[in-house]
Amino acid sequence: MLHNMTPDVPAASNKCIDKMTPFHLEWLRMSSQPDQTAAFRWIVVTVAFGAFMSKLDSYIVNISLPTIANRFNVTTADVSWVVLVYLLVSTSTLLLFGKLGDRFGLRKVFFLGYLLFTIGSLLCGLALSMEMLIASRFVQGAGCAMLVAIAFAIIPKFLPHEITGWAFGIAATGAALGIAIGAPVGGVITGFLSWRWVFLVNVPFGIFAMYAVNKYIPDGKEMNSENLKKAGFDILGAALSFIGLALLIYGLNAGREFGWTSPRIAGCFALSVIFLGAFFLREIKCKEPLLDLRLFKSFHFSAAVASTLFAYMLLAGNSFLLPFYLEKGKGLPTVTVGLVITIYSVIYMAAGPFAGRISDKVRPNLLCAFAMLSAALCSFVFAFSLAAPGLIAVVVFLIWIALSFGFFISPNNNQVMTLAPADTQGSASGVFNTINSLGLTLGVCLFEMIMSRSMSAATGHSVPASFAGYRDAYIFGGIVCIVSLFFSFLIGWNKDRT
Repeated sequence: MLHNMTPDVPAASNKCIDKMTPFHLEWLRMSSQPDQTAAFRWIVVTVAFGAFMSKLDSYIVNISLPTIANRFNVTTADVSWVVLVYLLVSTSTLLLFGKLGDRFGLRKVFFLGYLLFTIGSLLCGLALSMEMLIASRFVQGAGCAMLVAIAFAIIPKFLPHEITGWAFGIAATGAALGIAIGAPVGGVITGFLSWRWVFLVNVPFGIFAMYAVNKYIPDGKEMNSENLKKAGFDILGAALSFIGLALLIYGLNAGREFGWTSPRIAGCFALSVIFLGAFFLREIKCKEPLLDLRLFKSFHFSAAVASTLFAYMLLAGNSFLLPFYLEKGKGLPTVTVGLVITIYSVIYMAAGPFAGRISDKVRPNLLCAFAMLSAALCSFVFAFSLAAPGLIAVVVFLIWIALSFGFFISPNNNQVMTLAPADTQGSASGVFNTINSLGLTLGVCLFEMIMSRSMSAATGHSVPASFAGYRDAYIFGGIVCIVSLFFSFLIGWNKDRT
């Protein structure tokens, strides 16, 4: 199937060869692959598989948490750290590993990511206590951060520009597949085997992935060593960014549980501002900063990242609210809810590669702007269709929103990474994926907060309180998509600006 989706890249095409960088030409000369199309395809497979594994393990373990809590005789709050520590580490280290990719070579860091992810998975599966499981998830989360931070940097670095959109589409499809099958596969494995196999199943796939990375991905550092600087690594900046981001992510995730004005959450936010403020001041003065501020000198890159932040708010907010709406608002059982939501994943996986290939021929920002206009209209229409009987409105919404994000994510990934300044792909990928994670976290927090407050305010009115809460949340979702549309439009404004 992948072969049929691969764009034609004739081995003798002078046009394609002329546009290749020295990375591509040197690698093709040294590679044992006689067919360059097959070699390019293997790069895409290894990247897409990394995206798939990172998303799969974000969802596959959730359904096993009650079983794990019973096995180790711990509370729900204790077992929640199995998820939280993975999220904290995988988000707060993206900048660090993106920079390491630029410094030591993308292949080395990507290979190390698979290695740590595989070792962490093995340790999780063999854990003898809750403490050991949480520590193992820390290792697994670090490996996940390496995979995510480097994956999107590999595509524009080692593939010809003519097929980067298609490649990003395949990678996005891999991530969507991991999200779609995570919970069902976790349930089947836990039910028929053991919760340990939720982690152990990663080991053989991780070993194969390490072999593929070592064989097919070139070592950019060795081929472009003159561009590497010999200055020391910014250890202080790495520590400040890790602590600041970890406090921010923890506060955003735990705010609903402890209360947004509680001393714990307020303290987390205050300390996060202090540490992140110190981090940015450090980066301004540091000769070899962890965060390459040249990235934000690019008007187009900054606009693309801002567009991503707002778009991902609706993506995450919808993923959080829709199951509650279907169970409590529509009275559907959990199994049926899972089947209904699968409609989104199926449509998205079909649209992603197609949109990616179109973005190789059409300006990606136009596709992104069109997609966000579509998503905004979809969210507004659904907000006022929530009380409609049956599931027709839900099915139309899922198809519509899947097509909208299918035509946004792949072209957006393509344009963000191609707009990054030369030789900063690793750092750009780290910044981009950190913004993605923040957008997802903010989306869940803001949608839940709007829904809860609207439900309380609507009590006693003519509109059912539950539908009023969902309605206001999806109206907010349409608004953030309009903001995302605005930034996507700005990317095409004043083409001469950099």
